[in-house]
Amino acid sequence: MSRVVITEPSASATPVTIELPDRPADHIAALLEAWGAQGLSVADRRSAMRLEAGSLPDALIYYVVLSEFVNRWVDVTVNRVPVNFERVYEESRTLPDAGRPADVPQWAQAGGDDPGHMPHVVVETAEDPAPETVSMIRYAYRVRMVPPPVRTKAAFVTFARVAGIRCGRQRRLPFLSTGREPEPHDKKGDDQGIDLERLRLQVIPHRKDGPPQTYDVVPPRRDRPQYRKLSEANAEPATSVLTRLGCSQDEESGEWTCPRAGRRPGHPRKPSVRVEKNRARCRTCDAAPLTSAGLVAATLDVTPDEAASLILEPGRTAIRPDPAHRRPELVAPPHLGTLVTAYVSAGRPNRFDCVIYDAGVGHPREATIWRPDTANLPADVAPLHLQPGDVVTALVMAAEGGTYELSIDAPELAARAIASHVPEIVEGAVEVVAVARKPGNRAKVAVAPTVPNLNTVGVCLGKRDNHYRLHAAHRVLNRHRWDRSDLTWERLEIIAFAADRRRYLMNAMRPVIVSDVRIRGRQSVVAVSGLQYRGGVGRGGLNAELAGRLTDLNVHVVAEGEDLDAAIHRRP
Repeated sequence: MSRVVITEPSASATPVTIELPDRPADHIAALLEAWGAQGLSVADRRSAMRLEAGSLPDALIYYVVLSEFVNRWVDVTVNRVPVNFERVYEESRTLPDAGRPADVPQWAQAGGDDPGHMPHVVVETAEDPAPETVSMIRYAYRVRMVPPPVRTKAAFVTFARVAGIRCGRQRRLPFLSTGREPEPHDKKGDDQGIDLERLRLQVIPHRKDGPPQTYDVVPPRRDRPQYRKLSEANAEPATSVLTRLGCSQDEESGEWTCPRAGRRPGHPRKPSVRVEKNRARCRTCDAAPLTSAGLVAATLDVTPDEAASLILEPGRTAIRPDPAHRRPELVAPPHLGTLVTAYVSAGRPNRFDCVIYDAGVGHPREATIWRPDTANLPADVAPLHLQPGDVVTALVMAAEGGTYELSIDAPELAARAIASHVPEIVEGAVEVVAVARKPGNRAKVAVAPTVPNLNTVGVCLGKRDNHYRLHAAHRVLNRHRWDRSDLTWERLEIIAFAADRRRYLMNAMRPVIVSDVRIRGRQSVVAVSGLQYRGGVGRGGLNAELAGRLTDLNVHVVAEGEDLDAAIHRRP
């Protein structure tokens, strides 16, 4: 029998164990019923937990249901031995392949014996699969996975491997198969085992844990110089930008060739970019349509601000880097508040020396990141040590004597990272009201609409379930961490602004759910369930600290059941 153990809910509470029945008719209903039987609410899914795996195939099915319910890969143990599921999954996402097959199979089988009626590959758990194996799993329209029948730990590693390889723009889980199913005759696969992807999507509606979010409309800001150039660049016709990127249009389909086709292994050379409403989207590369600046930024690996400068540069007919171009007077230097790509050249006792290049022109400009900008992290987060060759996204703070001073810890950097992938912020429909940031660890960004009936949090996350806009902002903010396994990624959280301080504080405490609040002056006490106490406080008190910075309050977290009026009067 599998069980879920909610670990270390608070300093005083004991772990909660949820027993999951074997072979239920409906695994989603079985988990939700067992969850509720322990007195847990949907909000408690944010607590730390692990799955103690029982027998197959129930353990794998419950793992998919539980992970989608809590919206993250949870820890899993087999016979008290942990499985490094998330590590295997993330490593498998970046495994090299042999390119997209000329004839992409409709079905393929990973693991088990060769069925004889579809392509078959063997998935080894002890070593990385060959590029040809990766290609078959990654590009087949449907994959049925046959895990080892008895070895539960090996089955989880196999699933992590296959799921990671198939995760491109969004998750695409395989079918859980015995290998004895009949030959499929279409893509639906109703008789090919358990469709784990369909199961995952069925769990999503059960994550809703309260009434719909309400948003207070704020007046738009008249002066928005940091977004002016980006707005002008996004107004440029996407078809014109594609032409300047060297792309061509297919007259029959109306689609364009992708400017990134030569940079991604397995990317088809045939037209794959469709333009609608002045946004371009490649079926292979993009989770959602891109603005003109976003397309150039993704193609040339520069910031959206640099892409905007390149699009709007007078007289330039091609948008491609030109290192031989050495006339900086033809290109305006980056102004204050611009997001730039900085290349670290040397580390000094008090600073990092960097070089920034004019996008598409290649003229180098000297820049400096002062070391104090990378300090003051929590005790459990290693200080940032940039190395020569590292590439960072930085904010231009000052320019003096031909040298630019950059910052990678300014709160504004987090806001700009999000705005670079949210056109509604650039266009003024959404305002960034406040930012609370602990560089290198976590940032909370409060947003509000300037027009009614706009879901600002959903807009900033991305309308699809994979939160593609937030993930893109993470990549901008954490560029120097892409290839550094010794550095943890800084996490962004989108918070709904509210004019009412009580409701604003409750929003700022997310991802935990606050049951009650007391505020007196600048002192506040918030009550959370015992299962969410540690999350409410945050590691090193960080969640409460950032919520306090965002709302300009001193926040004290207590468990439900305490007298809040007495607690607020004990505050100084």
